[in-house]
Amino acid sequence: MLRYFVFLLLAGLSFCRSFASSVQEQSEFLAGNPLPRISSLAALQTHSDYQKHQRELQEQWSFCKRIRYEAMQLWGKEHLGHDRSTRGVVRYLFGGPDFLNAHAFFPDARIMVMGGLEPVGEVPAPETLTPEAMAVGLKSLREALHTSLFCGYFITSEMKPQLLQGSFRGVLPVLFTELALTGNQILSVEMVKPFGSPGVKILYARFDPRADTQPQTLYYFQADLSNGKEAKHFLDWLGALGEGASYLKAASYLLPLPSFSQTREFLLRTSSLILQDDSGIPFSEFHPDLWKIQLFGVYVEPLEVFRLHRDPFLETAYAGGDYAGPIPFGVGYHVNARDANLLLATRLNASAEAVAYPSVLSPMAAATPIPSPTPKPTRTPRPLKRPKPTPVPIRKALPVDSSEGVEIRKALPVETTPLEQPPLTLPEVKDPAPAMDKDHQPAGDPTPPPDPTTLENL
Repeated sequence: MLRYFVFLLLAGLSFCRSFASSVQEQSEFLAGNPLPRISSLAALQTHSDYQKHQRELQEQWSFCKRIRYEAMQLWGKEHLGHDRSTRGVVRYLFGGPDFLNAHAFFPDARIMVMGGLEPVGEVPAPETLTPEAMAVGLKSLREALHTSLFCGYFITSEMKPQLLQGSFRGVLPVLFTELALTGNQILSVEMVKPFGSPGVKILYARFDPRADTQPQTLYYFQADLSNGKEAKHFLDWLGALGEGASYLKAASYLLPLPSFSQTREFLLRTSSLILQDDSGIPFSEFHPDLWKIQLFGVYVEPLEVFRLHRDPFLETAYAGGDYAGPIPFGVGYHVNARDANLLLATRLNASAEAVAYPSVLSPMAAATPIPSPTPKPTRTPRPLKRPKPTPVPIRKALPVDSSEGVEIRKALPVETTPLEQPPLTLPEVKDPAPAMDKDHQPAGDPTPPPDPTTLENL
């Protein structure tokens, strides 16, 4: 009888392991989180290539949490958590697959809508891949996430080729990894095209001590938001979800351009709250009779490639009564807190009834169109009351963090506290220029400095 029981137990375990891995197991696997032995992916986690992936990714995530992510969570709870719109529909356009930053600021969003030019991609079941394909795929995923975990934004020109290599292609593997790193459980994944452009809808849930167990929805769409039919269809669909919060960061200073007027006007018309850095909507568009403005951090010159997008209105405002205090983390292209900025705009006439607070478990009714605000005269800049800030030179490479053992290869330098890391003595150079994107001008994102291993040749 005992032998028979043991035989049934072993047969049952073998039968369970024969099942394909679930999307949650795949996300935990990509994030380097240990899986139970019964999982069909557990054996793959013993391979040397995977253990290298696990070690490097977890070290970089640990650094990200310590230097930026946890500080962002605390700041968001203090300055955003009281606003009802942050628990409804949050729109994060021009951010690509950057779920980490959006989730730090807006963890309670019922619906998060993200967009970018990167393809949606796919996540094949890891157990179906050869060891060689697995190693290449995991390496490409690490490279795609590397700069984001350190600097807080994706480099488009760097990420595109990485997301086309290996088996884990597109932004979906990145989203899976970020959801798992932030402690979320993926409930379902569905490829969608509600307005024509390809997208993905991910239903996820997280542990909540308040027992609010309603799932949350993450959308990502590959869509061009410059003026045209594709942008119009996207914005019509997005507007039907209702009024909500909007987040803009490292947006390549596209929204001031006439070719992005549709998206800019949509966000101003349908947002009850806008959180952005200086690469978003021009400061003069926030009319004082429509918006309450709070300015955090410090305004410094944009990077050299974006120098024509210096905003004198925003610079003047930082010397006035809208200034609300410093920020303890880097934002957008300014990876250090000492020269980063955030603008928090809250619509003055927004009512609780107008803000969409949908249930993701039931269909959402189309929202009543929000009327366009009456245009007001453009702000006239006041004389500056403080000296013009001097940009801090960006060093040519990143240090190795001694406490975490994290090697930074392709990002800008990130400051730590004096107790954590002494300053690295390297020759200072000008800010690295972002590579120009062929789709829009100006294009994108700062081109990373060379590998620190080449520093001996400087």
